[in-house]
Amino acid sequence: MVAAHPSADLDALLDWNESPIGPPVSAVKRVIDAADRLHRYPRGLMEEVTARAAEHFGVATDSVLLTAGVDEAVDCALTLADRGWGVEPGFDGYRDRVEANGKPFRPIPLGPDWLPGDLDPAPGAGDMVFLAQPGNPTGNLLRTEWIETVRATAAYVFLDETYQEFSSGTGVLPGRGGAAGAGTDPRLLVYRSFAKAAGLAGIRIGCLIGAAPAIARLTPLRRFMPIDAVSLNAVAGLLEEPEFLDRLAAHVRAARPALCATLRGSGLFADVRTTEANFVLARPRGALGALVDGLAEDRIRVKDCAPLGLPGWLRISVGSWEDQDRLAAALTRLRSLTPDERDTEC
Repeated sequence: MVAAHPSADLDALLDWNESPIGPPVSAVKRVIDAADRLHRYPRGLMEEVTARAAEHFGVATDSVLLTAGVDEAVDCALTLADRGWGVEPGFDGYRDRVEANGKPFRPIPLGPDWLPGDLDPAPGAGDMVFLAQPGNPTGNLLRTEWIETVRATAAYVFLDETYQEFSSGTGVLPGRGGAAGAGTDPRLLVYRSFAKAAGLAGIRIGCLIGAAPAIARLTPLRRFMPIDAVSLNAVAGLLEEPEFLDRLAAHVRAARPALCATLRGSGLFADVRTTEANFVLARPRGALGALVDGLAEDRIRVKDCAPLGLPGWLRISVGSWEDQDRLAAALTRLRSLTPDERDTEC
């Protein structure tokens, strides 16, 4: 069997916030079982997965719109607004999609505490505010009171809860076992991804959840058969084994403080910050690029946050215990070098 990316097979991939415990077994099994039907359109699968997702998130079926990832969700949602707003540093996909749709984007700057302040002017009619809770790349939670202030004035709020399962905060959806009562605020759209918390980054599917009238307006905007059969079967399989999300979240919550301790103990970082997501942030004492290259020599990949609006910081995904042991060993090796060797060896 030929690997899709053989060059990365032996790498510790701590750069893209992927699942450190692999994908859900039930998702893999369902995809394999359905492989001999790939010559068929996925008849009925959209409806099946929509119903399963609605039950999982505790909302009514007509409050759920399946989309091919967050980009399609943003594109659809923007048809309801004239302008987009979003915090910066923040997920760059919001600005990218707003501008790709030919609409103006207004940044909401974060302060030194990586939290936004009062908005003047405040968003109003025609404005859609995109908020990630927790954020990326900051990984922190916005204050609930601040979000409520934004919701009070903006025409729409698009709340992206991609990393919610890893956080100490409470999402706005009832979740498993909840009553189907969410999605009733006509000005709130909630996005939930299966890429991070469900260990399915290799497929493109998510849920846009909102009031039924809003979802009814957005549904005709999707392409014909917008979600492929592999993605639909993977999520259907996942939702047959929702306990996987609990296992993945539990691993992240256990390994995240250990990762921070490893980074702090290395002596190579001036600041290390835990987050509410499946990654942590670290600011190197020396040259960031040399540290990234030094880790790459040991086949460990981490993310330079400069393109994400946090220059001087690294985003390091919570990995498997083996990956984190490899990282610790690599940091020990780099620590043993003199500062000049560390900054020039690569």
